[in-house]
Amino acid sequence: MLRDQLSVGSDAELAGHRARSHLHDGRVIAWTGPYDVPVAVDGEVERTVPAALARRFGADGFWERWTRAECVAKLTGRGVVDLVDLMAAEVPGTDVRLSTLRLPGGIVVSVGRLGDAPNS
Repeated sequence: MLRDQLSVGSDAELAGHRARSHLHDGRVIAWTGPYDVPVAVDGEVERTVPAALARRFGADGFWERWTRAECVAKLTGRGVVDLVDLMAAEVPGTDVRLSTLRLPGGIVVSVGRLGDAPNS
């Protein structure tokens, strides 16, 4: 199960994992599953969407869309400027397979895997 392959902790505790995401409160989310294909993780603590971003992208499902766009950017080498396009896209137009879930503490996390490997 995907949730079992993610850990939340300190930067020091999870330093040995390649796919990590730093939360705004100092915690880190790390992928602890297999690296049979390239993997990216992005997480955010759900909070009020900044007004400028809410106007541009809408507030409904914002953090889910944001973390998914970040995973695509990390795996495809697309830059931050491309996040505007990625946030607007229903389907990212890549071979990145995405899964998004909520962890305790209001954490929204997406995992992206490049290639044909199914997400667990």
